[in-house]
Amino acid sequence: MKINRKHYLLSLWLSMVPLFGMAQHTTFQARCAEGAQSQGLAVQALDGWCFLKSELRFLSVGEFWGECAQQTSLAANSKQRDPLQAIVNYKKALDEAGIALILAPIPPKAVVYPDKLDKRLAAKRYDVYLQTFYQQLKQQGVNVLDLTPSLLQARSSVSEPLYCLGDSHLSGEGCRIVAETIAQAIKARGKSSYKVTKETVSVRGDLYKALDKKPERRTVYTVSGSKTQDAKAASVVLMGDSHTLVFDVGGDLFAEKAGIASLLAASLKMPIDVVGVRGSGATPARINLYRKSKQDAAYLQNKKTVVWCFAAREFTEASGWNASVPVK
Repeated sequence: MKINRKHYLLSLWLSMVPLFGMAQHTTFQARCAEGAQSQGLAVQALDGWCFLKSELRFLSVGEFWGECAQQTSLAANSKQRDPLQAIVNYKKALDEAGIALILAPIPPKAVVYPDKLDKRLAAKRYDVYLQTFYQQLKQQGVNVLDLTPSLLQARSSVSEPLYCLGDSHLSGEGCRIVAETIAQAIKARGKSSYKVTKETVSVRGDLYKALDKKPERRTVYTVSGSKTQDAKAASVVLMGDSHTLVFDVGGDLFAEKAGIASLLAASLKMPIDVVGVRGSGATPARINLYRKSKQDAAYLQNKKTVVWCFAAREFTEASGWNASVPVK
């Protein structure tokens, strides 16, 4: 008997959302929808927190893959709107190259801190569609590393927020938790020696700039010692958007050697390669990895794992999800 898709999604929703919590889920969706209508890119919330308009739009659109992607995606090319098929195809391409994929999207800030959107919301998950999407990917063999549980658990154990209040990126504490969580998903370990030093830096992020707010002070964990990046020797590639670069490359990304990449190298005790872009992590990052493999025939020789890390909002906000990007 053919299962009605909408009935299936409704039953899945109800299984994830106890009836007594339905009101909070409705409140969360309403707050995200309101934020998506903001005039500027920054949405002011509680206690100095700001959220990115496009991230709230992503959380408000509902189901965003398959046929629904035609209505929810912002991609101009109708053939590049479905993230599901693009990710599954890329996983297969990596399999053919003998490389494992770990898909590790960075959760939207409002998923980890919903109570900063509305004080009536508890610190729990309301991202039912995102969870459903991850299940769809897993059913097709994609190794999805859902970072949300680790971040939600860490909320009560750290003294600082896991995201910058005035920026769309993780904070230094958030980078540390994410790097440790990714490292746990990778079996390989090296013997390199790293030193991690706790420091404080000034952060004036994109959201605070848009609202003309003063910088915030945030703790970072700076890595020194062995090289964190060695393209040819590294067996692990961290690929994605600016989340792979923030707190690591300096300049307008706040600090050096204190981001996910450096902290992941320290956790794994071995150098990693970084294929990060300042734009979209959906297609451009994959194209950059392909270019590396074409420019150097030996580039992929030692590669065992690609960690694909980008803002989860890219599932609808990306300029395109090309389903035909090769690995080599």
